[in-house]
Amino acid sequence: MVSDKLLIEAEGGNPEAQYQIGLNLLYGTDSPKDTAAAAEWFSKASAQGFLPARRELGILLASGEGVEPNMTMAVEYLSQAADNLDPSALYHLGLMYEVGTGVEKDLQKCVRMLAYAAEMGYPGADIDAERVDAILTAERNRKLRARPILHLMISDVDVEAACCKRMLDDLLEQDIVFIDTVRGPALLGEDEDGMDAVLERCPYCGAPIQLISHDRQF
Repeated sequence: MVSDKLLIEAEGGNPEAQYQIGLNLLYGTDSPKDTAAAAEWFSKASAQGFLPARRELGILLASGEGVEPNMTMAVEYLSQAADNLDPSALYHLGLMYEVGTGVEKDLQKCVRMLAYAAEMGYPGADIDAERVDAILTAERNRKLRARPILHLMISDVDVEAACCKRMLDDLLEQDIVFIDTVRGPALLGEDEDGMDAVLERCPYCGAPIQLISHDRQF
């Protein structure tokens, strides 16, 4: 049973106590499991801006478990928690971006969120990040093989085209990879000493790296 002290604090408006009771009811730890009642306590704490409660309520609103589904509020609450680097929020919001649930499908955002969650030790996030990254890699390789080998082009989300056969091979093998830096999108390769280095141009044919729109038609 939930302690009388915790219940008194929750009923008195303490958001952390309200959140703890919500967790107890959600997982059936100190009380019988009751997802609807858990959602009510999370709602009380959420109304006071308590981010962990908004995260849990967002997950329930996305799944419709214990509450009427509301994707708009689910994305809003999960985004608020994710912006504060909450690993659970990053993980669940990332999965929503994978399939386009409540948001526009975006595998790039998905894998970044899953990777952040994995770095913070969220269970299973590393497996899902690797799975989605494999999907992205396969899509990128199909795209690169289908496009003319003429210019070295990157967008704000990925590498879009190769300039020569050797560069194409390195991109396909991921010896040269797309990265997002504080200065913007870039390609990461190696310098003459074999150390990681951001490339200014193709190390083989000398073609400059061109930044283009991701939606450009080839």
